[in-house]
Amino acid sequence: MPDPVAGVSAADARVLRLFTWLAPALYLLFALVTPPFQTPDEQQHLFRAWQLSTFQLIGERQGEISGGYLPAGVVHAAAIELGSTKPHDKKVFQPTGWGERFARATPIGANEPLVFTNFVGSVSYSPVGYVPQIMAVWAGRALDLPVEWIVRLGRVLNAGLTFVLLLFALRALPLGRQVLMLIALLPMTAACAGSFGQDGLVIGASAWLVALCLRAVLSGAWQREDVVPAVLLTLVVTLAKFVYLPLAGLALLLTKKGGRLRIGWPSLIAIALAAAGLLLWVMPNGDLVVRSKPQLAVPSQQLAYMVHHPWAFPQAFASTFDPHGLYLVLRSLGWFAWFNVGPVMSSLFLTLPALALVMWMGDRRARDLLPLWRVWSLVICAGVFVVIALSMYLAATPLGARHIYGVQGRYLLPFLLPLLLCFMPPRKKPPAAWLVNVVAGTLVLANVTALGAIAQAFYR
Repeated sequence: MPDPVAGVSAADARVLRLFTWLAPALYLLFALVTPPFQTPDEQQHLFRAWQLSTFQLIGERQGEISGGYLPAGVVHAAAIELGSTKPHDKKVFQPTGWGERFARATPIGANEPLVFTNFVGSVSYSPVGYVPQIMAVWAGRALDLPVEWIVRLGRVLNAGLTFVLLLFALRALPLGRQVLMLIALLPMTAACAGSFGQDGLVIGASAWLVALCLRAVLSGAWQREDVVPAVLLTLVVTLAKFVYLPLAGLALLLTKKGGRLRIGWPSLIAIALAAAGLLLWVMPNGDLVVRSKPQLAVPSQQLAYMVHHPWAFPQAFASTFDPHGLYLVLRSLGWFAWFNVGPVMSSLFLTLPALALVMWMGDRRARDLLPLWRVWSLVICAGVFVVIALSMYLAATPLGARHIYGVQGRYLLPFLLPLLLCFMPPRKKPPAAWLVNVVAGTLVLANVTALGAIAQAFYR
């Protein structure tokens, strides 16, 4: 790989080196220390990846459940760890010794019986978001690995992909590299990278897409070599998690010399192609939509309710994300907690000063981010957040509820970079390298405390 520090300032070179050294180790630790199936919806992601590995692109529906036929051992392995394989069910576990935990090995025999399994939360996901996981299943079956180690292998491959995407993003980003380093080294990001789900891919691909958009914004035009990667990244992000499609619009409005606005046609083309690809994928999967929980309505019923009560969603949004509610969502980015882990207050107390220091450091090229772009970026970030809230309102909120359920801080990670850059102050000089070291060291401590909480929760 080419030298990642050629032609950049000492501070940016330090950022790239620190990320290259630290991120793989942290991502790998989260992938291995966290027990299998103990990250968000991990059993559902495994079930979907397994289904895709057998070239079953479209799932099946049986009455009010959607999923597919899987080897009984795959389902049994998840049940041993979680106590239940029902989607969104409460996770029940017993702390065990390290040796016992890593010794668990559920085999998959050649004549393993198939059982129909409900994984409604992932059954309609595109294979685009599961490339490392599918490779792990193929490799695991070829090597006769037990289910638990197939999960760990998928996590490691996913962590590697996330690292590569973020490295390309850091290399392409024309300003604010310390901001992206902060995001990439957050405990929540490291945990997502070291999981079996799609979050790592979406975070990394979104960051690279944002970096390419910023290059177009600062130069006033799209560079020819950036167009194809930007289109492909938009497709990947959209087919993996459609709510982040608007990020491609960050370079939709470009300013030429003299202040004249022009349309960034590559952004418009990428958005149109991604929207068309999403539509083509959604159409054959529409029949798979069922209630994710018995007490919930299907999205079509929730949508019909919104049509007859047009103020229902705005009122629920306002009551959920008032200043206190918005603070809770933002806090969860540093307050590492999910399922049976945390909250880890020390992680929050370490992350906040790192964030404050990064924003205080600023960037010399921040002066080139015109007020118009900053406002436009805020509009896009707000739009993404509203779409996230709307999707959770449709799929995870009881009919007519006054509060939106299910919005988590990790959903903010893919658009946190442009959001923070909106407030990036210009500086005459690049920050001192030792300041970058302080930020990285603080984040490493935050990750250590989060890993310690995981170890305390699951091991004895």
